[in-house]
Amino acid sequence: MKPVATQLRTPWADEALNADSPLAQYPRPQRERDEWLCLNGTWDYAIRPSSSARLVNEYPPDSYDGRIRVPFALETVASGVTRELLPDETLFYRRFVELPPAWRARRVALNFEAVDYLAAVWVNGQLVGDHRGGYLPFSVELPKAERLEIVVGVRDPGPAGRQQYGKQSEKAPKDIWYTPTSGIWQTVWAEPVPANAITSVVATSYADLNGFTIIADTEQHCRIAVRVECPDGSEITVAGKPGEPIEVAPPYIRPWTPDDPYLYRLEVSNGTDRVISWAGLRTVAIGRIPGARRFERPAILLNGKPLFVNAVLDQGYWPESGMTAPSDEALIFDLQQLKDLGYNGVRKHIKVESRRFYHHADRLGMLVLQDVVNGGRPRVGIPRSRIVMALDWQTRDKTRRGLAAAGRDSQQNRYEFEADMAAMIKLLRGHPSIVIWVIFNEGWGQYHTARLERRVRRLDPTRLIDPASGWFDQRGGDFRSRHRYVLKLQRPPRRDRRPFFLSEFGGFSLATEGHQWEGDGKFGYRFCADSASLGKALAKLYREQLIPLVRHGLRACVYTQLSDVEIEANGLFSYDRQVLKPDADLLRSLNAELDAAFDAALTRRKKPASVSRAR
Repeated sequence: MKPVATQLRTPWADEALNADSPLAQYPRPQRERDEWLCLNGTWDYAIRPSSSARLVNEYPPDSYDGRIRVPFALETVASGVTRELLPDETLFYRRFVELPPAWRARRVALNFEAVDYLAAVWVNGQLVGDHRGGYLPFSVELPKAERLEIVVGVRDPGPAGRQQYGKQSEKAPKDIWYTPTSGIWQTVWAEPVPANAITSVVATSYADLNGFTIIADTEQHCRIAVRVECPDGSEITVAGKPGEPIEVAPPYIRPWTPDDPYLYRLEVSNGTDRVISWAGLRTVAIGRIPGARRFERPAILLNGKPLFVNAVLDQGYWPESGMTAPSDEALIFDLQQLKDLGYNGVRKHIKVESRRFYHHADRLGMLVLQDVVNGGRPRVGIPRSRIVMALDWQTRDKTRRGLAAAGRDSQQNRYEFEADMAAMIKLLRGHPSIVIWVIFNEGWGQYHTARLERRVRRLDPTRLIDPASGWFDQRGGDFRSRHRYVLKLQRPPRRDRRPFFLSEFGGFSLATEGHQWEGDGKFGYRFCADSASLGKALAKLYREQLIPLVRHGLRACVYTQLSDVEIEANGLFSYDRQVLKPDADLLRSLNAELDAAFDAALTRRKKPASVSRAR
């Protein structure tokens, strides 16, 4: 497959294509240090036939093929290469680095936010570390030297290798499968690390919202001090031990909500290390609506108040740069535009985004429904999916036959999936914007759902879980989760009293001339001729089908989708983010009507009750 050298450009393409150091913002806002060095920019690259079964046994090449722009995948225009990496090839990166003189006697970490899929790192000819997995960060320690030759070797077996691959296509992009991502695709950076480094900071709110606990982990036993900046301008300082809850009771309580996403600034120190972090004071749960009828479905409660989650599916792809945002401003644009249009959340679809994305969601007040990156294979293809949706077809997920159908008959594959899932939750659990974990999507690689749901609850009891989004429900989780395209939206079964979550719907498509991907074909669930007909279709869908479902227990929904992606043309925005296809005022009006229907449902009670809706 030859990747498409697309001519589409977002408004932020100049930074991706021309900046000396693209995406130069600090990559880890939840644990920020003062000193760091961004290593994005141009590196040497070479592609060679793999000479060993194990990547760590490879030896860096003597010569290189050209220059590549980091942190953009090899297949993208922004990389400057636009070439596929074959399963039997090894991609090498090289860069010479001189560290600041003050760092040379100190311990220095070389950090990779994401490399797809197998990575090995050599420094001055010596192997210093390796990593398996395409979506999570890892670090190696640099040797003490004035000048460093950093070489990174990468292999990418692709979906055929049974790895966790998200929406990446094994062949040419088709339907809902997109151009593969290989190599370094998130920020590379270095920072000096103290002898006793702070390794994590996580804040958890009290159930009554009168404060929160902070758990900070360090490499060695020590005393930890936390300085908290409060909304009234005051400061408090509390202390404790690593790995143990440190209680914080601010004198002024300001909960985090989508309309008021206040973040408490934290300064965490242990005598040798100091980091800045952020905490949002919020709780999320499923609970009975006060005054509701006996058999009325419960609701999502944010800070104890009913909340309707109105989200948009977010694939996180960009025409010039693939899975990597072309700039920090681009991440902000997507979130802010959706909020301005009346949505309050995004479902980050089968991808772990950069950590800056989640920080922006925290700051802007956008709820995040976070998918686990899938591996395995789909149980049914797109043609049969309509039958599955129509019949609400269920299937067992524990049998040997079921494991084989899901591409999970390999124990190693299952182990990697569960390890990556646990690592993702640990990585992101400090972000208040994340309110739902989604384990499986439409049966892709689905197995042992009930067991994995229990594991996620142990890992993070503070959030909700959609374990089987779309279909193949196993009667667990916090929702009755259903996907519905083309077919008429339907209420859930009366016998199922879980909150109804329409976790994907819509998908109306419009090809925008001059803003469309150059690949062959176009994919969508229902095509519209122009913006006016798209608006009419959306208005009819919302007013005649979606909004009436609120009376029958609809508590959350996810519209498909934020933008076009390659040949998939069902975005609210064109792929280059240059065109909003439906009328903005219409979208705001429909979302306001959906909110109003939820507010009205809260007041239709057997006994009147004063219920404040979360804002």
